[in-house]
Amino acid sequence: MYARGAEYQRFETLKRNREKRSRQGLAFMEGVQMVEQAIRYGWEFAAMAVADGKRLSGWAEDMIRQAQPEVLYRMEEQMHADLSDREDSCEIVALVRTRQDGLERIARQAEESEAPPLYALFDRPASPGNLGTFLRSADAFGATGAIVTGHAADFYDPQCIRASVGTVFALPFGELPSAEAALEWLRARPDRPLIVGTSAHGVKNLDEIDLTGPVALAIGNETFGLSRAWKEGCDVLARIPICGAASSLNAGSAATVCFYEISRQRLAKGLPPR
Repeated sequence: MYARGAEYQRFETLKRNREKRSRQGLAFMEGVQMVEQAIRYGWEFAAMAVADGKRLSGWAEDMIRQAQPEVLYRMEEQMHADLSDREDSCEIVALVRTRQDGLERIARQAEESEAPPLYALFDRPASPGNLGTFLRSADAFGATGAIVTGHAADFYDPQCIRASVGTVFALPFGELPSAEAALEWLRARPDRPLIVGTSAHGVKNLDEIDLTGPVALAIGNETFGLSRAWKEGCDVLARIPICGAASSLNAGSAATVCFYEISRQRLAKGLPPR
């Protein structure tokens, strides 16, 4: 189908407008790894668009065949290029259907995994880029799933999808309105995890805590850290020992360090990575 101005506007609006994404249940995406991950993990494609008049590569034809989008648009070449944030735009831009079953998928993943669950929590992340980095690291080091609490950046923001390098489509994720709601959810798990918060004023260094059992790791907002409710609800507050002029690490960097330490302890004990 040939795309006209209305179809272009739909793609462009969903790319930049969170409210429209939420209302329509659709998210904009582009990029080779993002498309491949979404297809690999069974996400539904409402639409794909390619540049009209350009011959498609074998990769693009294969992705379209596997994705089976509800609609395939041929879009005027300049319109297609304008949708991209890349100098060399991807052959495919797409709209994927968003999902609301994140918490159920996380619980199911925990039940089916041979490894002790690792719940990755981010309290009020402000930056979609940091959220994407958090997801990428959580996935890399075997997290069961990711949860954000409070007013948080959007998992479906194109910056988050890009920073996650498509792992947003691989790792189950969900949202809860508050720390209290998240703590209640965690304490109700049949594998009740050790709830570890991160703080520059933590009572123990991270490597002094046994992280080989079920664990929920909570990372705080980039500026304000963990909320009081999180700090009071955690079983232990951990610190990452650092030196240098800065008193703390970027939230995404701190999360990566913590995920690595959890993975290191588990691998040393012979536990499966996930």
